[in-house]
Amino acid sequence: MLVEHAGRRPTVAPSALVAPSAVVSGDVDVGAGTVVLPGAVVTSQGGAPVRIGDCCVVMENAVIRGPGKYPTTIGSYVLIGPHAHVSGATIGNRVYIATGAAVFNGAVLEEGTVVAIYGIVHIATRLVAGSFVPIGHIAVGDPARIVSSSEAPTLRQEIAALGFTKRIFGFNAKSLADPGAIEELCRRYSRSLLRHRDDQVVSP
Repeated sequence: MLVEHAGRRPTVAPSALVAPSAVVSGDVDVGAGTVVLPGAVVTSQGGAPVRIGDCCVVMENAVIRGPGKYPTTIGSYVLIGPHAHVSGATIGNRVYIATGAAVFNGAVLEEGTVVAIYGIVHIATRLVAGSFVPIGHIAVGDPARIVSSSEAPTLRQEIAALGFTKRIFGFNAKSLADPGAIEELCRRYSRSLLRHRDDQVVSP
């Protein structure tokens, strides 16, 4: 399904394939020979464009977003696995992002990077060419260092210093565990997402 959002329609190369149950919305380009499989969502959410190169595979139920001021650019020969999440990132050519992996705003994955199952690439993180994030590990920093999930609690202050809520949701908060912070997050996010009320399906 192709959807017009904020006056912008997706552009899909004639040789590409978007499954009927996938959603491609707004300012999105899908390159030649690229396949977007059932249940995937590719959306220019908040107006930032999404550009997907040639011969890519976006697998079932993956989510690719261009949020706010963070466009998403994906090179050619990139595989994005089932249930993976890519938001506001720059992905080079020949990158593999496995099942359930997450890549956040401002991240850069250079050519030949592999992010294994349930790997996380945090905000403003750069993975140099040929990097590998093992199963369930976290990449953080520029250049990235790789830590295990057991070390995640030690990253809390480092991630806060990077401005996680500012980069993701547009406001500063010390902790999303604070009731006031989660209320503000939901107010802001719902107000932004309500702009989708005027979306129009342009293709079945």
